[in-house]
Amino acid sequence: MNPTIKIISLSAAAFAVAAYSLTAGQVESALDKIFAQVEESVPGKFGINYRIRYEETNQDGGISHRIRYGYKSENYNGFAASVEGETVDGIKDGFNALDSAGVGTDLNQLWGTYEDADLGSVKVGRQIYTLDDQRFIGHVGWRQKIQTFDAATFAFTGVENLVVGGFYFDEVNRINGTHIDIDALGINTAYTFGKTLKLIGFYYDFDGTETLARWDSETFGLRAAGEFGHEEQTVFYALSVAGQDALLGVDGHYFSAETSSSFAGVKLGLGYDVLEQGFRTPLATVHKFQGFADVFVTQSITGTGNGVEDLFIYAGYNIPVGNGIAAKVIYHSFEPETGAGEFGDEINIVAAYEVNKYMNLIAKYADYEADGAGSGGFGGEDREVFTFELNFNY
Repeated sequence: MNPTIKIISLSAAAFAVAAYSLTAGQVESALDKIFAQVEESVPGKFGINYRIRYEETNQDGGISHRIRYGYKSENYNGFAASVEGETVDGIKDGFNALDSAGVGTDLNQLWGTYEDADLGSVKVGRQIYTLDDQRFIGHVGWRQKIQTFDAATFAFTGVENLVVGGFYFDEVNRINGTHIDIDALGINTAYTFGKTLKLIGFYYDFDGTETLARWDSETFGLRAAGEFGHEEQTVFYALSVAGQDALLGVDGHYFSAETSSSFAGVKLGLGYDVLEQGFRTPLATVHKFQGFADVFVTQSITGTGNGVEDLFIYAGYNIPVGNGIAAKVIYHSFEPETGAGEFGDEINIVAAYEVNKYMNLIAKYADYEADGAGSGGFGGEDREVFTFELNFNY
């Protein structure tokens, strides 16, 4: 797989879209009229989210697509409800195995909620739920089938600058189509001191996971994030620390630090992410961390292996073509957290183009080189992944 060819293909597609921007604008206007008529005739809001994706790895390549279709009622004295279905299917075999396992139609969301402007909200039912940077609780939205929870969740906002969130999960609906019983609860408390500091404390208890005892654990930690500087130059930072008591395996710790700033339109960042041996994040959006090639997914979910240290740097720039191509390049250097050896390195490239407010294009490329790695049974083989997709959302 030649990365140069992939980048040229993406650039050509972006220029083509830019050349037809007038047509894209006309399409947007036509859709605005159609959806406005629907909204005027039916209370509440219908939703459609469609994605078609080509995905290629070292071994194979294929095309998959998925559609989500739902309805959310209007707010009646603080009460509202929503239902959403999801269908995943293949057009050409060879796409990601997790997406292939999730092929079919499922009830994606079915919930009721009550919101009070002064006190906060409560939601009960099957729902999408995320917390903070999704390192512990996420929706895994990159995969075709999204992760949801059969849950009761709340957010208390009755004190200025304070948000107290909590959840109870009865079942996890995974991206591969499986439904896993769980007895999980958590509390996440955030206080915003100002632009320079948002401090978060959290506690998550996972228990009774059906056939997956390695998920069972208690996790407690802190996260601090904010930015400082002046209008022309600001610096973002985020720090996270967590400890974990596990039912099976060894207890572990987690540490993450990241900072970034923009110079002449280029966003530069540096980060360091450490999962100790034994530390696990089974409900996280794991794809977001430790490289897009997903080499260390199993280790992150189960805590098996020797842990991972990830030192990464990145640069982002909005290329002035058409509506602008948001491009980002990331370099990862991996090492085992314990034991000798290396885990190799990885280069990621991602670019996104917004055709109009309903449609966008996204391309991702990941090139992981093991460099003779393999300590702990992970990171032993080179891996390349390229994806190109079109998204429509209403």
